[in-house]
Amino acid sequence: MQAYCAKRLPAGKPEDYHWDWQQKAGWWRPLLGYHSFALLCRNELQGMMLVSDFNSARLQEHFGKPIVYVVFLATAPWNRPEFQKPTRYRGVGSMMIRAAVELSFDLGFRGRIALHSLPAAELFYRDNCKMTELGADAAHQDLMYFEMTSNQAETFRQRP
Repeated sequence: MQAYCAKRLPAGKPEDYHWDWQQKAGWWRPLLGYHSFALLCRNELQGMMLVSDFNSARLQEHFGKPIVYVVFLATAPWNRPEFQKPTRYRGVGSMMIRAAVELSFDLGFRGRIALHSLPAAELFYRDNCKMTELGADAAHQDLMYFEMTSNQAETFRQRP
């Protein structure tokens, strides 16, 4: 990401370009309840995700039930249509969300996941993943909060 963004003006950089994944890995690696995912193709990193399994659902129908929370999710800039057309690979973000859903099923959480979205990704979570938008969360820099219910997760995992 750093190399890709080095010669770009700030407005041309992804919102998450400053994320230091090595630093992030340093603080979560020794902690229980965190799971990391990386997608590689042709020996090149295409996407990364960090999730936790100790949060609870906010939606009324699942309120208080355990949920997999997506802490961070990033796809390589060359896989984002807003930065490169054509993209090298499509569906990296969807694969990461699918991995979070499958982890939720494996843990007995029935596919429930949640996350706070950077503004540029809100449409992806709302329209592509069909997650429920619960509004801006003042406790998380006013980022939009999304949850995926068990029914939404079943529908999502059955997509081709």
